[in-house]
Amino acid sequence: MWTEKYRPKKLNEIAGQTQVVKRIKGFVKEKTIPNLLLWGPKGTGKTSFVYALANELYGSYDENVMLIETSDFVEQRKKWLKEDKRFKFFYDEQKSAIDVFKEIIREYAALKPINATFKLLFFSNADLLPGNAQQALRRVIERSNKTCRFVFSTTRPAGIIPAVRSRCLNLHFTSLDKRGVLDTVIMSIADAEDVKLTKGGLKTLREYARGDVGAAINMLEAAATPPMPPQVHEGLTRKSSKGLIDGSRIEEIVQNAFFQRKKAEELIDSASMGRYKEVRAGLEFLIKDEKIGGKEILVELHEALRRKMKTEEEKEKKKLAKKFARLVLYEGEADLKLCNSLNTIIPLEEMLTQFFFFN
Repeated sequence: MWTEKYRPKKLNEIAGQTQVVKRIKGFVKEKTIPNLLLWGPKGTGKTSFVYALANELYGSYDENVMLIETSDFVEQRKKWLKEDKRFKFFYDEQKSAIDVFKEIIREYAALKPINATFKLLFFSNADLLPGNAQQALRRVIERSNKTCRFVFSTTRPAGIIPAVRSRCLNLHFTSLDKRGVLDTVIMSIADAEDVKLTKGGLKTLREYARGDVGAAINMLEAAATPPMPPQVHEGLTRKSSKGLIDGSRIEEIVQNAFFQRKKAEELIDSASMGRYKEVRAGLEFLIKDEKIGGKEILVELHEALRRKMKTEEEKEKKKLAKKFARLVLYEGEADLKLCNSLNTIIPLEEMLTQFFFFN
């Protein structure tokens, strides 16, 4: 995959995060770092930063780095712990998932690193960790400072408890599309892969990526690798089969691969026409069948609303601005309720119902 092929290997290769790299360089020079909290929008280089940092600290000693994908643990709990080979010596069917998880973290943090002063324990999407797990982490951080450093990445820093945030150096990752960095990264990859990306194609890709460089690279790769037609000669190289990628080609890829956005638009259309059964069925399909989180659906609904407002008549601009502001308030209320709700369908269904009555 191109996301791995072009993932930065060194800190200096991290695009668009000059201030973050500058702050950490002094620590790396001394072969030490504090605990870190990396926060910012999705696809801004937080995970790549951790891997680049590990390369500079350890070289080939990847045994000193352990990645915990928090969303996997939160969604699958014991199933994830049981199937992950790294945890087979800790798994106990008689214990709760959270107790097993705490034991794993304590044991790993206490183990001595290999040919290094400390190890890295990296929590991706750390805001999803339950509060009691974060409280347990606070105590582990204090006790294992000589053997381990903790790195937390999140798009929502408020989801990290103050006791953990205060024990970390906070590093803010800014969106890549605001300063043209995303365009630079995508065009450099297109040139390296001999892909001809038009200005229209780049613009469309940028709109759909929303600053997420990983999503942009995946879309570019999908657009650049169409299926080989049967009449093409077997000796034809892959590079020579790549054609011009314009806006319509990106649109085609998005429609096929990013169905969440299409489903969000369908939900809004159903809500605006008062088709509540379709709204309920659509939410159940996304949450129960596709295993998509409530927060993700809320983001997609917001973007779908924004696109819908843009397509309306210009003369209705002021009226639409007020309407959109009211809808965003409904979104905010739903976002707050999702933080404490045991059933994610209810706040989203309530919000979409409000959309209909506001129309």
